[in-house]
Amino acid sequence: MSSTPRPIRSVSNTELYDRWAKVYDTDGNILQALDDHMLPPLIDRVFKLLSSSSPLTITELGAGTGRNTVKLLSTALPISRINALDLSPGMLAVAKSRCAGALGSDGQAPQVAFYDFDALRPANYPLVASLSLTADLVVSTLVLEHLPLSDFFRTVKWLLKPEGGYLVLTNMHADMGRKSQAGFVDEETGEKVRGESFVYEVSEVLEEGKKWGFVLEGEVGERGVRKEDIGEGRLLGERGKKWIGCLCWFGCVMRLKV
Repeated sequence: MSSTPRPIRSVSNTELYDRWAKVYDTDGNILQALDDHMLPPLIDRVFKLLSSSSPLTITELGAGTGRNTVKLLSTALPISRINALDLSPGMLAVAKSRCAGALGSDGQAPQVAFYDFDALRPANYPLVASLSLTADLVVSTLVLEHLPLSDFFRTVKWLLKPEGGYLVLTNMHADMGRKSQAGFVDEETGEKVRGESFVYEVSEVLEEGKKWGFVLEGEVGERGVRKEDIGEGRLLGERGKKWIGCLCWFGCVMRLKV
């Protein structure tokens, strides 16, 4: 006997992530788990490419619940400042709480500041405008699917220093995007809640990046779900079983060529 399908509600991305914030890190999202697993090598790669010996400024475009912010705060990497931008005030509230314990009182951790920001309406955020052209590195994970490609790369270029900089980008793979999109089940209402989402092939992303002056550094990484990922104590829980054999994630490092 089949279960009754859950009602699906489409909402704005702001509403989606405000509602999702309270369970985003605990609801067993397989794409987030893959991203956490695959991101560290990309961060290692980009820090080997950054030649500056002076402390770096990193801007996160779509910081979410701060899962990457807190990792950066906890490293010994030469970071002076992290600017964490996100569309969702609910997500930023979780990020602020999450990162508070990592800041310490010894003054050794990077400065970190959190900003509301919508890449589709940058003129509405004068505080973020002051950050334009200041970043050595932009980190944006699992954000691209919610933005038109041109708006994404325009914003990244606007954030990076005019003499160039780097982008660490991850996103849902098109193979997964054709079957699903970002969303969650709101246990209070029983609804499957979804926002606006775009499906991009890797080749489309690289081609659009070139139009804005970005070139690929190294190779694009792609990751699917494997049988050995599933099970207690492994990378993914039972929710990942239906995705075995499907490419779900891709990530890369890009450089702004000047």
